[in-house]
Amino acid sequence: MQHITLNELQANLPNLFEQVSQQHEIIEVSQDAEPAVILIASQEYRSLIETLYLLQSPTNANWLNQGIAQHHQGKVKEIDVTAYLD
Repeated sequence: MQHITLNELQANLPNLFEQVSQQHEIIEVSQDAEPAVILIASQEYRSLIETLYLLQSPTNANWLNQGIAQHHQGKVKEIDVTAYLD
């Protein structure tokens, strides 16, 4: 994660905006004694929020962890999803 000051953000906003939005970098911005803020692409933020939501339920978290373990063990089943697409 890149750490910059508010002055650096103001001086380089277009470049930093591209880093965050296109290259999916996360940037921490600080100013003196104020609490820092984080710049993150909106899609990355939405993904994090969705993951937190899905993991709030212990049952759902267990199902997800089982699925991840099965994937790592090569226990996968490919299906054709074209019939489900609009």
